Amino acid sequence: MKNDNIFLNLNLSDLSALPDAIHIDNKFILIDNFDDTENDENTKGLSFANYPMKLSFTIVILIVSGGIKVKINLEDFEAGAGDAITVFKGNIGEFCSLLPNTRIAVIAFSDEFFNVMKHIGTAISIQQQIYTNPVSHIEKGFFEDSLDIYKKMKSKLSEVDNIFREGALQGYTQVLMFNAYYYFTKMKNNVNSSSEYNRNQEIYSRFIQAVQKNYVQERSITYYADLLCISPKYLSQVIKNVTGRLAGEWISDYVILEAKALLKSNKYTVQQVCDMLNFANQSFFGKYFKRKTGMSPKAYMKS
Repeated sequence: MKNDNIFLNLNLSDLSALPDAIHIDNKFILIDNFDDTENDENTKGLSFANYPMKLSFTIVILIVSGGIKVKINLEDFEAGAGDAITVFKGNIGEFCSLLPNTRIAVIAFSDEFFNVMKHIGTAISIQQQIYTNPVSHIEKGFFEDSLDIYKKMKSKLSEVDNIFREGALQGYTQVLMFNAYYYFTKMKNNVNSSSEYNRNQEIYSRFIQAVQKNYVQERSITYYADLLCISPKYLSQVIKNVTGRLAGEWISDYVILEAKALLKSNKYTVQQVCDMLNFANQSFFGKYFKRKTGMSPKAYMKS
């Protein structure tokens, strides 16, 4: 899956190349190892990238049995039976290992296939929760319901002569996502079920999408404010109100995550990473990185 020309991009076409993957036009992919008979932890067909990759899609992983170790935005996470892992587009993921006898179901889809932000107004605060804690233990009834939806998706995906299967799959995905948000709302009690997808939430959504596309070239709040046709002060206030974090923190998070992954890849020098992230010079990059992480780029590479 490695691509020497575009670092850190994991595309749906990469997943569709896995032996157990089934997909529709590289927009919607299902993968599971339910039929595997071997107990080897390196389960054939689930050899995901074991180095940091930036996801160009949203992925949900249901762990039916066993366990999985992953890194998401360079943080270590472990998930076991009854857990769900959710990683949104633009985040950085790394597959580490599967425990023996692990059985998982993977659902991956593009924004083109199903735009979460477009459909779910109450998603904002829950997405913040998932951003910081992408692994969730799901109560048995909801987990079984989600697994049942997965199996229906898989059955529908096999109907290659059905001209309406994409619409049906979008419907199943919508049911799954709405159920998930209802579940998180119910369990965490941190979202008003009657809240609307208001102007502030729209600005936040557009801001994050713009950052994901442009953070390598642009780190200025003014740039994003101009892009959204609002003042920098207003943008900062909105992002702070919606997420509890500053707009600049979101921008620097993406820059630092990419810098960390590039440095840890052992493919590039500090100067090359500096150039790839469009810093004026290595000295400025080093100061920026140390201010955000507490260590120099060279020290981080050796850590």
